Amino acid sequence: MTNVSSTNENQSEKLIRLLEDQLAHSNQQNKELSKKLDQSLKQIESLTQQLQHLTKLLYGSKTEKSKYNTPDGQVFLFEDDPSFTDPEHTEEQSQQTISYTVVRKIQPKKRNDSLREDIEIEAIHHHPANTICDGCHDRMIEMGSTIVREEAKFIPAKMMKVQHIEHAYKRKALPQRK
Repeated sequence: MTNVSSTNENQSEKLIRLLEDQLAHSNQQNKELSKKLDQSLKQIESLTQQLQHLTKLLYGSKTEKSKYNTPDGQVFLFEDDPSFTDPEHTEEQSQQTISYTVVRKIQPKKRNDSLREDIEIEAIHHHPANTICDGCHDRMIEMGSTIVREEAKFIPAKMMKVQHIEHAYKRKALPQRK
């Protein structure tokens, strides 16, 4: 029986040593993975900053003073000379500037504002087809005319106003019958 108990103790010690070795190996792997994770996080942060910087250069506001990444061998012409980099101080800039706005009432445009009075006019007269009175069969006399429509006619290098005039007629006064 002592033999069996010593065998059990021996197996337990082996199992404990095996578990301790596995724990030590797992701890070592955990440390290595933690280091890799830290390196990856630093790399991600660095790449994110680089992406933000390049995006700002590409899409951000640009001025003459902003420095862009230039290809190797290319130099700025006026970089070293401070007379080109320092702003000028003039008397006008040191004086106070007063600005004001004027509010103007906007006049609504009329439809035919472009058809000025000094433009040549072409008149097209529209007379009724039948100017004979149905009652007395006599010719009607013209009593007036109205401008029905105005349109702009543009011939290159010549502007003209076309007026369409419609004529109205009435019949002559008939003698009264008794």
